[in-house]
Amino acid sequence: MEETVLHILCSFIGTLGFSMYYNVGVRISALNAFCAMLGYASYVAVLELSGSIFWSNFAIAIFMTVLSELAARRFKVPTTMLLVPMLFPEIPGGDLYNMVWNLFIGETGLSLRYAIELMDIIAAMNLGIVLVTTVVKIYMNISDRLRYGHYEGYR
Repeated sequence: MEETVLHILCSFIGTLGFSMYYNVGVRISALNAFCAMLGYASYVAVLELSGSIFWSNFAIAIFMTVLSELAARRFKVPTTMLLVPMLFPEIPGGDLYNMVWNLFIGETGLSLRYAIELMDIIAAMNLGIVLVTTVVKIYMNISDRLRYGHYEGYR
């Protein structure tokens, strides 16, 4: 339990430093750090409930993308300025390191296992981001057409 709390706290500090390094502003940096901490805590909870790395990363990518889309509209900044730092703690750096290390020492079977797990995590995160971004784009397109002009639907 103490290790999980430490990881959640480190996700806050790491994201805050990452955001400040790229000079996104104090308010946005604090928002990114808080949302990343909340996202990592949610990731741990979903991983405990589902037991699947794919589904936990998929759910967290959806959650974080929704948060970043809402905050981007609120603060009038690009979504990527919020989404990239928010997903910083979920980047599978350990799996990438283990894959390359085992490849160098000649353990190709273990390296392949880490590579598959790495691709699984990346695919889940990408699918979650694309799903939410597509829904938001369609919603914004339809609402703009209804607000500013005649809407006949997609052909």
